[in-house]
Amino acid sequence: MSIICFEGASAVGKTTTANCFKANYGAFVVPEVNQLFNRPEDAPAEWYFERQVERWSIAQEQSKFYHLVILDGDPFQTLWYCWAYDFAGWQSLNFMEQFYKPRIQNKTIGFPDLYFVFSINEVELRKRKASDMSRRRHGFETHLKMIEPQRRYFQAMQAFSPNRVLFLSAVAIETNIEFVRERISVLSKHDERESEALIDKMIQWLRENEA
Repeated sequence: MSIICFEGASAVGKTTTANCFKANYGAFVVPEVNQLFNRPEDAPAEWYFERQVERWSIAQEQSKFYHLVILDGDPFQTLWYCWAYDFAGWQSLNFMEQFYKPRIQNKTIGFPDLYFVFSINEVELRKRKASDMSRRRHGFETHLKMIEPQRRYFQAMQAFSPNRVLFLSAVAIETNIEFVRERISVLSKHDERESEALIDKMIQWLRENEA
């Protein structure tokens, strides 16, 4: 069965859309790291990376029982997130390459079959944040600076793997659902070997392009 991923800015509607698929269409949702795990105070450098591997393991296991598994957030988030902030206070690209590549080779992590990258204008994002009392969204202002670099990253991925990335104008949950349902109805799984080639291409792209 298929594993897809919802990505985009904070408050853009990823989680709400994913939960609608869970409630109405029988999808299984894997929450983002900070919703799924409690980070210990003395967490080692690999802690966040290992939790992404664990999320992928959950997605793979649940794909045996569900026709659709949705990752709420990219398991390779650290690649573009750290790059967007010039690796300030974060792990280096070399560290991430050494972490991810062997795990892709042994299939303990991989790229989803399809990414949906949600977007909406900043004014609407601020309105949605203000109206959502369920989450505090720490770092919202900082995360706004990530939107443009994130889009460039996924545009590069789309160029390397055209059938793996779609951009979605997230104007309403109903239209999000319609858009996703139409695309996944004709979705086919990627060969796992493509992940090995894709990680090399994306890391090289990150090295050659400034955020």
